[in-house]
Amino acid sequence: MTCKLFRKRPRKKIPQKERNRTGQDGTGKHMRKLYIYRLFIVMLLFPILVHSQNNYDWKQFWSETGDYYSAPASWDKNDFITFGLIAVTTFGIMQFDDSIKDEVANINSNQKNWLMEAGRYWGEPIPSIALSGLLLIHGYTSNDTKTKKLGFEIGQSFFYSATITGGLKIIFGRSRPNTGLPSTSYSPFSFSDSNWSHPSGHTTIAFSLSTVLAANTNNDALKVAAFIPALLTAASRVYQNHHWTSDVFLGAMIGYFTGKFVTDLHKQNEVTPFLNSTPLVSLSLAF
Repeated sequence: MTCKLFRKRPRKKIPQKERNRTGQDGTGKHMRKLYIYRLFIVMLLFPILVHSQNNYDWKQFWSETGDYYSAPASWDKNDFITFGLIAVTTFGIMQFDDSIKDEVANINSNQKNWLMEAGRYWGEPIPSIALSGLLLIHGYTSNDTKTKKLGFEIGQSFFYSATITGGLKIIFGRSRPNTGLPSTSYSPFSFSDSNWSHPSGHTTIAFSLSTVLAANTNNDALKVAAFIPALLTAASRVYQNHHWTSDVFLGAMIGYFTGKFVTDLHKQNEVTPFLNSTPLVSLSLAF
C-alpha cells in the first residue's frame, strides 16, 4: 500500500496554446532568466568601453606619420576642391607679388620693427620645439594627459609641416625678393637658401603652432588670439623682404591644414569605441 501523502497526484491538463500564452509551462520564464544570466556574464567578462586610443608615444607618432603623408591617396571630392582653391589663389597672388613688394618697400624704413621681429621669432623652430619638449616632459612626469597631448601635437605638426615645406622649397627653387631678381625667377631643385623662397617656412611653422594651440582651447577669444602671432609672422616675412606674398599664403595654408589634420585625428581617436579584451573579472567554470 502506498501512503496517500506521497502518492503522485495527476496534474491538471492545460491546452498547449494556453500554456504558451500564460507561460505556465515555465518555458518563457526560464528563457528570460537564461537571457538575463547570459547578458550579465557577457557584460562582466567583455565590457564595451569608450576607451582612448591615443597614447602620445613614438609608436603613435610613426603610425600617424604614414597617415599624414599618404592622406592625399584617400582625399574625397571636397579635399580636392580645397586643394584646387589653394593652388588657384596662390597663383593669383603671384601676379601681384612684384607690385606688393614695391609698395611695402615704400613704407619700410630698413629699420628693425620690434613687432615684426616678434612675428619672425614666432615662426622660428625654437618656440615650437621648446614648447613641445617642455609640455611633453611635464605631461609624462605628472601623468597629465592634456599637457602631454598638447606637447605631442605641437611637435607632430611642426615636424610634418616643416618637412613638406622644406621639400617644396627645393622643388620650386624660387628666388627670394631680397636677391633683386623678379618673382618669376626659379631654379628648381636648388640647394641654395637664396632660392628657397616658396613657400615660407617661418609662416608654415607659425600657423602650425597657432592652429594646434587654438584647437586645444574652448574659449573663442583665445582661439582668435592664438592666430595673432602667426599673422605677424606672415607680415614680417614680406615686410623684411625675405618672401613674396604668395610664399606666405601657401606657407600659412600648409601650417594650418597640417595642424588641423593632427588635432582632428586625435579627437576622432578619443571617441572611437572598441571591445576591450581585458575582462573585469576572470571566472573559472568546471563541469
